Amino acid sequence: MSTRFGIELVMEPAFTARAYRVRNIICGQYASWAAEMQMLRLSVVGYFPCSDSVLDLLAHGTARLADDSRKRSPHFSNNCRGVATGNGSGAGSEVYLDFDASNPNHPLMALHRDAINLLGELPGAERPPEPDGFHPKIHLMEHASLPPTVMADALEFAKGVAIDVGVPTVARAWRLELLRYHSEAAGDDWGQGGWAADLRWEHVSSYVV
Repeated sequence: MSTRFGIELVMEPAFTARAYRVRNIICGQYASWAAEMQMLRLSVVGYFPCSDSVLDLLAHGTARLADDSRKRSPHFSNNCRGVATGNGSGAGSEVYLDFDASNPNHPLMALHRDAINLLGELPGAERPPEPDGFHPKIHLMEHASLPPTVMADALEFAKGVAIDVGVPTVARAWRLELLRYHSEAAGDDWGQGGWAADLRWEHVSSYVV
């Protein structure tokens, strides 16, 4: 069994409800279920290994991240720029709700930096590679095996559904959560979507931001 952890940001319920509806529709329409295997969240730091011996320290550190974020800007707002498709390693295989990352001083960017620093200081944890940098997003479809023309249709379809459902342009942060993921199929490579065959996840802790 392969295990990874994630520090995840959950948006306010009203935003999450509409985004989840869009994700459910597009995954069903194009029979691509990788995104649906997970809770609907924005990954602050995803799929990183961490020894169980320091799990308490990780949870304590995540609580500190949430506390610091709440002091900076409680329930901070995030600008959702609508539906987009991948420009980096996920290009041609993912559709997501895209969030503005242009301001390095935004509370979300600060939260990500603090989380990366936490993992760097924690023995038994590893920071995951970020070859394309931090790109805040909520996946509507990922690791899809669709021909390019069909993928273009899926993107257009998702944009139309998001407009029809009324996904807000502003999403307020609600909870910072620490999750544990399990997958036999993923093996040691969690970047290629092998986990979609059998992913299980569980909440370790949750904190108000």
